[in-house]
Amino acid sequence: MVQENTPRRSNMEKMQIPLHFGMGVVYLVIGFMVLYIKYFGTMALSSGIAYALGSLLLLYGAFRIWRGITMMRQQRRR
Repeated sequence: MVQENTPRRSNMEKMQIPLHFGMGVVYLVIGFMVLYIKYFGTMALSSGIAYALGSLLLLYGAFRIWRGITMMRQQRRR
């Protein structure tokens, strides 16, 4: 029996946590690839753009994983 004070969660809300983790890993991998490929000189981007893009992808990937962890902690508290 569902209590009236307990909010019902949709299927999308249940899938957000794994989605944050999965996309975070994807962004981290792409960010590392951009930096790794630029380090060995096989990319046709300028150094500044490649390092900025790689750094932003790494930061956003870390943010997505952190967001998934905080959502998981909030879900456990409910």
